[in-house]
Amino acid sequence: MRKIWIYFSIILILFFVCPNEVRAVDSFPSVSVLSSENISTYQSGNTLNIYLNTFRPKIQIFFKVILNNTETASVTAPNTNLTIPPQGAYQFSINAATTLDQENVGKPIRTYKLHSSSDSIINVYPTPDNFPKVSFAGNTSLVKSREILSTPVVDNGTYAIASVGTKIRYFIYSPNNLIGFRKIDDTVAQGTPGGTPVYAYLEQKDFGVTATSPGSWMLLDANFNKVSRINQVKTKFGTFYPEGHGMTTSPRGNAVVIATVTRNVDSSWLQRQYKLPILDCDIAEVVDGKAIHEFSFWDWAVAHKSTYQPLFDAMPLFNDPQNPTSSPIDICHANSMEFNKSLGQYLISIRSPSSIILLDKDLKGVTTLLTSTNALQHFARFWSKTEITALGNYTFDKSSRFQDYKFVNGQWKLSEYEFPVHVAYCGNTNFLDKTHVWLGGGCGPFKPDVLGAVYQLSNGALNEIGSVKMQNFNYTYRADLL
Repeated sequence: MRKIWIYFSIILILFFVCPNEVRAVDSFPSVSVLSSENISTYQSGNTLNIYLNTFRPKIQIFFKVILNNTETASVTAPNTNLTIPPQGAYQFSINAATTLDQENVGKPIRTYKLHSSSDSIINVYPTPDNFPKVSFAGNTSLVKSREILSTPVVDNGTYAIASVGTKIRYFIYSPNNLIGFRKIDDTVAQGTPGGTPVYAYLEQKDFGVTATSPGSWMLLDANFNKVSRINQVKTKFGTFYPEGHGMTTSPRGNAVVIATVTRNVDSSWLQRQYKLPILDCDIAEVVDGKAIHEFSFWDWAVAHKSTYQPLFDAMPLFNDPQNPTSSPIDICHANSMEFNKSLGQYLISIRSPSSIILLDKDLKGVTTLLTSTNALQHFARFWSKTEITALGNYTFDKSSRFQDYKFVNGQWKLSEYEFPVHVAYCGNTNFLDKTHVWLGGGCGPFKPDVLGAVYQLSNGALNEIGSVKMQNFNYTYRADLL
Protein backbone atom coordinates (compact mmCIF):
# COMPACT_ATOMS: atom_id res chain seq x y z
CA MET A 1 0.00 0.00 0.00
CA ARG A 2 1.39 3.32 -1.03
CA LYS A 3 1.76 5.89 1.73
CA ILE A 4 1.53 9.56 0.85
CA TRP A 5 2.85 12.14 3.33
CA ILE A 6 1.52 15.65 3.23
CA TYR A 7 2.96 18.24 5.60
CA PHE A 8 0.90 21.26 6.46
CA SER A 9 2.15 24.25 8.44
CA ILE A 10 -0.49 26.34 10.15
CA ILE A 11 -0.76 28.91 12.92
CA LEU A 12 -2.67 26.97 15.53
CA ILE A 13 -2.53 25.78 19.07
CA LEU A 14 -2.58 22.19 19.82
CA PHE A 15 -3.09 19.42 22.19
CA PHE A 16 -1.20 17.95 25.08
CA VAL A 17 0.99 14.97 24.24
CA CYS A 18 -0.01 11.48 25.18
CA PRO A 19 3.10 9.52 24.07
CA ASN A 20 2.37 6.73 21.64
CA GLU A 21 -1.36 7.18 22.11
CA VAL A 22 -3.65 7.14 19.10
CA ARG A 23 -7.39 7.12 18.77
CA ALA A 24 -9.37 5.46 15.97
CA VAL A 25 -12.66 6.78 14.70
CA ASP A 26 -15.43 4.22 14.92
CA SER A 27 -18.51 3.84 12.76
CA PHE A 28 -17.62 6.43 10.11
CA PRO A 29 -18.64 4.70 6.87
CA SER A 30 -15.51 5.39 4.83
CA VAL A 31 -12.85 6.99 7.00
CA SER A 32 -10.86 6.34 10.20
CA VAL A 33 -8.24 8.60 11.77
CA LEU A 34 -5.14 8.05 13.89
CA SER A 35 -3.33 10.91 15.63
CA SER A 36 -0.15 11.49 17.64
CA GLU A 37 -2.23 13.62 20.02
CA ASN A 38 -5.32 12.84 22.01
CA ILE A 39 -8.39 13.64 19.91
CA SER A 40 -12.17 13.47 20.10
CA THR A 41 -14.45 12.92 17.14
CA TYR A 42 -18.07 13.63 16.26
CA GLN A 43 -19.90 12.36 13.19
CA SER A 44 -22.74 14.30 11.62
CA GLY A 45 -24.01 12.71 8.46
CA ASN A 46 -21.05 12.36 6.14
CA THR A 47 -19.03 14.95 8.01
CA LEU A 48 -16.42 13.87 10.54
CA ASN A 49 -15.29 16.52 13.03
CA ILE A 50 -11.92 16.01 14.76
CA TYR A 51 -11.30 17.97 17.96
CA LEU A 52 -7.86 18.39 19.49
CA ASN A 53 -7.99 17.73 23.22
CA THR A 54 -4.77 19.56 24.06
CA PHE A 55 -2.59 22.44 22.95
CA ARG A 56 1.11 22.94 23.54
CA PRO A 57 3.29 25.62 21.93
CA LYS A 58 5.27 24.80 18.79
CA ILE A 59 4.51 21.10 18.59
CA GLN A 60 3.92 19.10 15.42
CA ILE A 61 0.83 16.91 15.31
CA PHE A 62 0.57 13.96 12.97
CA PHE A 63 -2.58 12.47 11.50
CA LYS A 64 -3.20 9.37 9.44
CA VAL A 65 -6.46 9.13 7.52
CA ILE A 66 -7.41 5.62 6.47
CA LEU A 67 -9.88 5.38 3.63
CA ASN A 68 -11.82 2.16 3.69
CA ASN A 69 -12.58 2.79 0.05
CA THR A 70 -13.32 0.15 -2.53
CA GLU A 71 -12.68 2.54 -5.42
CA THR A 72 -9.98 5.05 -6.21
CA ALA A 73 -10.58 8.22 -4.18
CA SER A 74 -9.16 11.70 -4.13
CA VAL A 75 -8.29 14.13 -1.36
CA THR A 76 -8.88 17.83 -1.79
CA ALA A 77 -7.42 20.40 0.59
CA PRO A 78 -5.69 23.77 0.17
CA ASN A 79 -2.94 23.29 -2.41
CA THR A 80 -3.64 19.55 -2.41
CA ASN A 81 -5.30 17.20 -4.89
CA LEU A 82 -4.25 13.59 -4.35
CA THR A 83 -5.36 10.26 -5.76
CA ILE A 84 -5.73 7.46 -3.18
CA PRO A 85 -5.91 3.81 -4.30
CA PRO A 86 -8.51 1.41 -2.84
CA GLN A 87 -7.94 0.74 0.88
CA GLY A 88 -5.41 3.55 0.82
CA ALA A 89 -4.36 6.15 3.36
CA TYR A 90 -2.73 9.55 3.58
CA GLN A 91 -0.86 11.36 6.33
CA PHE A 92 -0.42 14.98 7.25
CA SER A 93 0.87 17.13 10.08
CA ILE A 94 0.03 20.50 11.63
CA ASN A 95 2.50 22.81 13.31
CA ALA A 96 1.30 24.71 16.38
CA ALA A 97 2.11 28.35 17.01
CA THR A 98 3.26 29.81 20.35
CA THR A 99 -0.26 30.56 21.52
CA LEU A 100 -3.81 29.83 20.45
CA ASP A 101 -6.04 32.83 19.93
CA GLN A 102 -9.57 32.40 21.25
CA GLU A 103 -10.83 33.85 17.98
CA ASN A 104 -9.91 30.52 16.35
CA VAL A 105 -11.90 28.46 18.84
CA GLY A 106 -14.90 26.92 17.09
CA LYS A 107 -13.40 27.44 13.63
CA PRO A 108 -11.87 24.51 11.71
CA ILE A 109 -8.14 24.90 11.23
CA ARG A 110 -8.17 22.60 8.25
CA THR A 111 -10.87 21.04 6.09
CA TYR A 112 -10.45 17.96 3.86
CA LYS A 113 -12.82 16.70 1.18
CA LEU A 114 -12.72 12.99 0.44
CA HIS A 115 -14.21 12.01 -2.93
CA SER A 116 -15.29 8.41 -3.46
CA SER A 117 -18.76 7.08 -4.10
CA SER A 118 -20.03 10.04 -2.12
CA ASP A 119 -18.41 13.15 -0.73
CA SER A 120 -17.31 13.24 2.91
CA ILE A 121 -15.71 16.13 4.76
CA ILE A 122 -13.21 16.08 7.62
CA ASN A 123 -12.91 19.21 9.77
CA VAL A 124 -10.03 19.61 12.25
CA TYR A 125 -10.76 21.94 15.18
CA PRO A 126 -8.13 23.37 17.61
CA THR A 127 -10.23 22.62 20.73
CA PRO A 128 -13.23 20.54 21.84
CA ASP A 129 -16.58 22.11 21.04
CA ASN A 130 -17.27 22.91 24.73
CA PHE A 131 -14.06 24.87 25.29
CA PRO A 132 -14.75 27.66 27.85
CA LYS A 133 -13.55 31.02 26.52
CA VAL A 134 -12.77 34.00 28.79
CA SER A 135 -13.76 37.64 28.52
CA PHE A 136 -13.10 40.74 30.59
CA ALA A 137 -15.49 43.25 32.12
CA GLY A 138 -14.78 46.50 33.94
CA ASN A 139 -11.31 47.52 35.10
CA THR A 140 -9.13 44.45 34.61
CA SER A 141 -5.90 46.18 33.54
CA LEU A 142 -4.02 44.50 36.41
CA VAL A 143 -4.89 40.98 35.25
CA LYS A 144 -5.01 41.05 31.43
CA SER A 145 -1.24 40.69 31.10
CA ARG A 146 -0.90 38.01 33.79
CA GLU A 147 -1.05 34.27 33.32
CA ILE A 148 -4.16 32.60 34.77
CA LEU A 149 -4.11 28.89 35.63
CA SER A 150 -7.54 27.31 36.06
CA THR A 151 -9.27 23.93 36.00
CA PRO A 152 -12.82 24.69 34.84
CA VAL A 153 -15.29 21.84 35.24
CA VAL A 154 -17.68 21.41 32.31
CA ASP A 155 -20.60 19.02 31.88
CA ASN A 156 -18.51 16.12 30.54
CA GLY A 157 -15.09 16.61 32.09
CA THR A 158 -12.46 19.12 33.18
CA TYR A 159 -9.91 21.39 31.53
CA ALA A 160 -6.54 22.61 32.75
CA ILE A 161 -5.95 25.96 31.03
CA ALA A 162 -3.07 28.43 31.06
CA SER A 163 -4.00 31.72 29.41
CA VAL A 164 -2.87 35.33 29.18
CA GLY A 165 -5.70 37.64 28.19
CA THR A 166 -7.48 35.92 25.29
CA LYS A 167 -4.35 33.98 24.26
CA ILE A 168 -4.26 30.32 25.30
CA ARG A 169 -0.75 29.13 26.21
CA TYR A 170 -1.77 25.57 27.02
CA PHE A 171 -4.81 23.43 27.63
CA ILE A 172 -5.70 19.81 28.14
CA TYR A 173 -9.15 18.27 28.33
CA SER A 174 -9.90 15.15 30.36
CA PRO A 175 -13.11 13.24 31.17
CA ASN A 176 -11.61 12.89 34.67
CA ASN A 177 -11.34 15.55 37.36
CA LEU A 178 -8.30 17.85 37.06
CA ILE A 179 -7.27 19.96 40.03
CA GLY A 180 -4.46 22.00 41.54
CA PHE A 181 -3.01 23.49 38.34
CA ARG A 182 -0.10 25.64 39.48
CA LYS A 183 3.33 27.01 38.61
CA ILE A 184 6.18 25.55 40.63
CA ASP A 185 8.07 28.77 41.23
CA ASP A 186 8.75 28.28 44.94
CA THR A 187 12.25 26.93 44.50
CA VAL A 188 14.48 25.19 41.95
CA ALA A 189 12.92 21.86 41.02
CA GLN A 190 15.02 18.77 40.42
CA GLY A 191 15.51 17.96 36.77
CA THR A 192 14.32 14.59 35.49
CA PRO A 193 15.19 12.66 32.30
CA GLY A 194 12.29 14.54 30.73
CA GLY A 195 13.39 17.99 31.87
CA THR A 196 12.81 20.40 34.74
CA PRO A 197 9.21 20.72 36.02
CA VAL A 198 7.71 24.21 35.97
CA TYR A 199 3.94 23.52 35.96
CA ALA A 200 1.87 20.79 37.60
CA TYR A 201 -1.71 19.56 37.79
CA LEU A 202 -3.32 16.45 39.26
CA GLU A 203 -5.64 14.04 37.45
CA GLN A 204 -7.95 12.29 39.89
CA LYS A 205 -7.76 8.50 40.03
CA ASP A 206 -9.69 7.49 43.14
CA PHE A 207 -13.24 8.75 42.65
CA GLY A 208 -14.37 7.33 46.00
CA VAL A 209 -12.70 10.22 47.85
CA THR A 210 -13.98 13.38 46.21
CA ALA A 211 -13.02 15.81 49.00
CA THR A 212 -9.28 15.31 48.52
CA SER A 213 -9.16 14.16 44.89
CA PRO A 214 -6.33 11.59 45.12
CA GLY A 215 -4.62 10.87 41.82
CA SER A 216 -1.44 11.41 39.82
CA TRP A 217 0.49 14.65 39.50
CA MET A 218 1.58 15.55 35.98
CA LEU A 219 4.74 17.66 35.89
CA LEU A 220 5.34 19.89 32.84
CA ASP A 221 8.28 21.97 31.65
CA ALA A 222 8.18 25.64 30.63
CA ASN A 223 6.69 24.69 27.24
CA PHE A 224 4.09 22.39 28.89
CA ASN A 225 5.75 19.18 27.77
CA LYS A 226 5.47 16.26 30.17
CA VAL A 227 8.68 15.69 32.15
CA SER A 228 7.49 13.23 34.81
CA ARG A 229 4.52 11.93 36.76
CA ILE A 230 4.03 11.35 40.50
CA ASN A 231 1.85 8.30 41.02
CA GLN A 232 1.44 6.36 44.25
CA VAL A 233 3.82 7.28 47.07
CA LYS A 234 5.11 4.86 49.70
CA THR A 235 4.79 6.48 53.15
CA LYS A 236 5.16 5.23 56.71
CA PHE A 237 1.38 4.74 56.76
CA GLY A 238 1.24 2.73 53.51
CA THR A 239 1.13 3.47 49.80
CA PHE A 240 -1.24 6.22 48.64
CA TYR A 241 -2.06 8.39 45.68
CA PRO A 242 -1.16 12.01 46.44
CA GLU A 243 -4.04 14.44 46.58
CA GLY A 244 -4.68 17.46 44.44
CA HIS A 245 -4.86 20.48 46.72
CA GLY A 246 -1.20 21.31 46.47
CA MET A 247 2.36 20.27 45.72
CA THR A 248 5.71 22.00 45.65
CA THR A 249 9.41 21.19 45.60
CA SER A 250 11.87 20.90 48.48
CA PRO A 251 15.15 22.84 48.79
CA ARG A 252 16.72 19.62 47.52
CA GLY A 253 14.63 19.88 44.35
CA ASN A 254 12.36 16.89 45.12
CA ALA A 255 8.59 16.87 44.79
CA VAL A 256 6.64 17.45 48.00
CA VAL A 257 3.04 16.21 48.01
CA ILE A 258 0.11 15.69 50.36
CA ALA A 259 -1.15 12.17 51.12
CA THR A 260 -4.51 11.85 52.87
CA VAL A 261 -4.34 8.88 55.26
CA THR A 262 -7.23 7.08 56.96
CA ARG A 263 -6.21 6.27 60.56
CA ASN A 264 -7.68 4.83 63.74
CA VAL A 265 -6.30 7.01 66.53
CA ASP A 266 -6.46 7.49 70.30
CA SER A 267 -8.29 10.78 70.83
CA SER A 268 -8.88 10.43 74.56
CA TRP A 269 -7.02 13.71 75.14
CA LEU A 270 -9.80 15.64 73.35
CA GLN A 271 -13.11 16.78 74.82
CA ARG A 272 -14.86 15.55 71.66
CA GLN A 273 -13.30 12.14 71.17
CA TYR A 274 -13.23 10.53 67.74
CA LYS A 275 -15.07 7.25 67.73
CA LEU A 276 -14.58 6.88 63.99
CA PRO A 277 -11.42 6.83 61.84
CA ILE A 278 -9.89 10.17 60.87
CA LEU A 279 -8.31 11.59 57.72
CA ASP A 280 -4.79 12.72 58.55
CA CYS A 281 -2.51 14.86 56.35
CA ASP A 282 0.88 13.36 55.61
CA ILE A 283 3.22 15.86 53.93
CA ALA A 284 5.84 13.83 52.06
CA GLU A 285 9.04 14.68 50.20
CA VAL A 286 9.27 12.08 47.45
CA VAL A 287 12.22 10.41 45.73
CA ASP A 288 11.60 7.49 43.36
CA GLY A 289 8.08 6.98 44.71
CA LYS A 290 9.15 6.84 48.38
CA ALA A 291 8.85 9.45 51.13
CA ILE A 292 12.28 10.46 52.45
CA HIS A 293 10.88 13.11 54.82
CA GLU A 294 7.33 13.17 56.26
CA PHE A 295 5.14 15.27 58.51
CA SER A 296 1.93 13.95 60.06
CA PHE A 297 -0.42 16.67 61.24
CA TRP A 298 -2.14 14.37 63.75
CA ASP A 299 1.12 13.07 65.24
CA TRP A 300 2.41 16.60 65.68
CA ALA A 301 -0.84 17.65 67.33
CA VAL A 302 -0.61 14.73 69.78
CA ALA A 303 2.94 15.79 70.66
CA HIS A 304 1.69 19.35 71.33
CA LYS A 305 -1.68 18.69 72.93
CA SER A 306 -1.95 21.92 74.87
CA THR A 307 -1.68 23.93 71.65
CA TYR A 308 -3.89 21.83 69.45
CA GLN A 309 -6.66 20.68 71.80
CA PRO A 310 -8.60 23.97 71.58
CA LEU A 311 -8.35 23.87 67.77
CA PHE A 312 -9.67 20.34 67.51
CA ASP A 313 -12.45 20.89 70.03
CA ALA A 314 -13.58 24.06 68.24
CA MET A 315 -13.88 22.52 64.76
CA PRO A 316 -17.19 23.15 62.94
CA LEU A 317 -20.08 20.76 63.40
CA PHE A 318 -19.47 18.83 60.19
CA ASN A 319 -16.37 17.49 61.94
CA ASP A 320 -18.27 16.68 65.14
CA PRO A 321 -17.19 13.14 66.08
CA GLN A 322 -20.57 12.46 67.67
CA ASN A 323 -22.55 13.59 64.63
CA PRO A 324 -20.27 13.39 61.60
CA THR A 325 -21.63 13.89 58.14
CA SER A 326 -19.19 11.33 56.81
CA SER A 327 -16.56 8.83 57.86
CA PRO A 328 -13.61 9.10 58.12
CA ILE A 329 -13.66 12.46 59.91
CA ASP A 330 -11.66 15.09 58.05
CA ILE A 331 -9.61 16.63 60.88
CA CYS A 332 -6.97 18.18 58.63
CA HIS A 333 -7.75 18.91 54.94
CA ALA A 334 -4.55 20.58 53.77
CA ASN A 335 -5.55 22.68 50.75
CA SER A 336 -2.47 24.65 49.68
CA MET A 337 1.28 24.40 50.01
CA GLU A 338 4.33 26.37 48.93
CA PHE A 339 8.00 26.54 49.90
CA ASN A 340 9.66 29.88 50.68
CA LYS A 341 13.28 29.56 49.63
CA SER A 342 14.52 32.64 51.48
CA LEU A 343 12.92 31.51 54.76
CA GLY A 344 13.59 27.80 54.24
CA GLN A 345 10.04 26.98 55.34
CA TYR A 346 6.86 25.44 53.95
CA LEU A 347 3.58 27.35 54.17
CA ILE A 348 0.56 25.04 54.45
CA SER A 349 -3.12 25.86 54.84
CA ILE A 350 -4.92 23.34 57.13
CA ARG A 351 -8.63 23.93 56.57
CA SER A 352 -10.48 21.90 59.21
CA PRO A 353 -8.91 23.54 62.30
CA SER A 354 -8.73 26.94 60.51
CA SER A 355 -4.95 26.95 60.82
CA ILE A 356 -2.00 28.05 58.72
CA ILE A 357 1.30 26.45 59.64
CA LEU A 358 4.95 27.00 58.77
CA LEU A 359 7.04 23.81 58.59
CA ASP A 360 10.81 23.55 58.67
CA LYS A 361 12.64 22.54 55.50
CA ASP A 362 13.05 18.90 56.63
CA LEU A 363 9.36 18.49 57.59
CA LYS A 364 10.23 17.83 61.21
CA GLY A 365 7.89 20.24 62.88
CA VAL A 366 5.79 23.40 63.01
CA THR A 367 7.70 26.62 63.50
CA THR A 368 4.67 28.95 63.37
CA LEU A 369 0.94 28.45 63.91
CA LEU A 370 -1.60 31.01 62.69
CA THR A 371 -5.28 30.55 63.50
CA SER A 372 -8.58 32.31 62.82
CA THR A 373 -11.72 30.80 64.36
CA ASN A 374 -14.04 29.16 61.82
CA ALA A 375 -12.20 30.73 58.88
CA LEU A 376 -11.93 27.34 57.08
CA GLN A 377 -9.47 29.08 54.80
CA HIS A 378 -7.96 28.23 51.40
CA PHE A 379 -4.85 29.23 49.51
CA ALA A 380 -2.32 30.62 51.95
CA ARG A 381 0.54 32.39 50.13
CA PHE A 382 3.53 34.54 51.04
CA TRP A 383 3.21 38.12 49.78
CA SER A 384 6.62 38.75 51.34
CA LYS A 385 8.78 37.15 54.03
CA THR A 386 6.77 39.06 56.62
CA GLU A 387 3.28 38.95 55.09
CA ILE A 388 0.91 36.06 54.32
CA THR A 389 -2.47 36.22 52.59
CA ALA A 390 -5.30 33.67 52.53
CA LEU A 391 -8.97 33.32 51.59
CA GLY A 392 -11.10 32.95 54.69
CA ASN A 393 -14.08 31.03 53.28
CA TYR A 394 -16.13 31.29 56.48
CA THR A 395 -18.36 28.56 55.13
CA PHE A 396 -21.10 29.06 57.70
CA ASP A 397 -21.13 32.85 57.47
CA LYS A 398 -22.68 35.06 54.81
CA SER A 399 -19.46 36.37 53.28
CA SER A 400 -15.84 35.41 52.80
CA ARG A 401 -12.84 37.50 53.86
CA PHE A 402 -9.45 38.50 52.58
CA GLN A 403 -6.96 37.56 55.30
CA ASP A 404 -3.73 39.52 55.65
CA TYR A 405 -1.19 38.31 58.24
CA LYS A 406 1.70 40.70 58.97
CA PHE A 407 4.74 40.03 61.15
CA VAL A 408 4.98 43.11 63.36
CA ASN A 409 7.09 43.55 66.50
CA GLY A 410 7.96 39.89 66.71
CA GLN A 411 4.48 38.47 66.21
CA TRP A 412 1.96 37.78 63.47
CA LYS A 413 -1.13 40.01 63.38
CA LEU A 414 -4.25 39.33 61.31
CA SER A 415 -6.33 41.90 59.43
CA GLU A 416 -9.50 40.77 57.62
CA TYR A 417 -11.51 42.48 54.89
CA GLU A 418 -14.97 41.27 53.92
CA PHE A 419 -15.72 40.39 50.32
CA PRO A 420 -19.18 41.36 49.03
CA VAL A 421 -19.61 37.74 47.87
CA HIS A 422 -19.49 34.38 49.63
CA VAL A 423 -17.05 31.73 48.34
CA ALA A 424 -18.08 28.99 50.73
CA TYR A 425 -15.64 26.38 49.45
CA CYS A 426 -12.34 26.36 47.54
CA GLY A 427 -11.12 29.50 45.76
CA ASN A 428 -8.01 31.65 46.08
CA THR A 429 -7.05 35.24 46.76
CA ASN A 430 -3.93 37.40 46.82
CA PHE A 431 -2.72 40.96 46.38
CA LEU A 432 -2.36 42.35 42.87
CA ASP A 433 -0.71 45.34 44.47
CA LYS A 434 -1.19 46.83 47.91
CA THR A 435 -4.53 48.41 46.97
CA HIS A 436 -6.01 45.73 44.70
CA VAL A 437 -7.01 42.15 45.48
CA TRP A 438 -7.77 39.16 43.26
CA LEU A 439 -10.48 36.63 44.15
CA GLY A 440 -10.65 33.56 41.94
CA GLY A 441 -12.42 30.24 41.58
CA GLY A 442 -14.54 28.56 44.21
CA CYS A 443 -16.55 25.33 44.46
CA GLY A 444 -19.46 27.02 46.18
CA PRO A 445 -21.58 30.02 45.16
CA PHE A 446 -19.61 32.87 43.61
CA LYS A 447 -21.15 34.48 40.57
CA PRO A 448 -22.53 32.82 37.44
CA ASP A 449 -19.94 32.63 34.65
CA VAL A 450 -17.27 34.46 36.69
CA LEU A 451 -13.78 32.99 36.87
CA GLY A 452 -12.44 35.70 39.15
CA ALA A 453 -12.81 39.33 40.12
CA VAL A 454 -10.66 42.38 40.92
CA TYR A 455 -11.38 44.35 44.10
CA GLN A 456 -10.10 47.72 45.20
CA LEU A 457 -9.08 47.90 48.87
CA SER A 458 -9.88 51.33 50.25
CA ASN A 459 -10.62 52.43 53.81
CA GLY A 460 -10.89 48.82 54.95
CA ALA A 461 -13.50 47.91 52.31
CA LEU A 462 -13.26 45.70 49.21
CA ASN A 463 -15.19 46.95 46.18
CA GLU A 464 -15.34 45.05 42.89
CA ILE A 465 -14.04 47.02 39.91
CA GLY A 466 -13.72 44.30 37.25
CA SER A 467 -14.14 40.61 36.52
CA VAL A 468 -12.86 37.81 34.32
CA LYS A 469 -15.75 35.82 32.88
CA MET A 470 -15.76 32.31 31.42
CA GLN A 471 -18.35 30.65 29.21
CA ASN A 472 -20.11 27.37 29.89
CA PHE A 473 -18.28 26.15 32.99
CA ASN A 474 -19.64 24.95 36.30
CA TYR A 475 -16.80 25.97 38.64
CA THR A 476 -13.03 25.92 39.01
CA TYR A 477 -11.20 24.91 42.18
CA ARG A 478 -8.87 27.90 41.84
CA ALA A 479 -8.02 30.59 39.31
CA ASP A 480 -4.37 31.14 40.13
CA LEU A 481 -3.20 34.52 38.90
CA LEU A 482 0.57 34.60 38.48
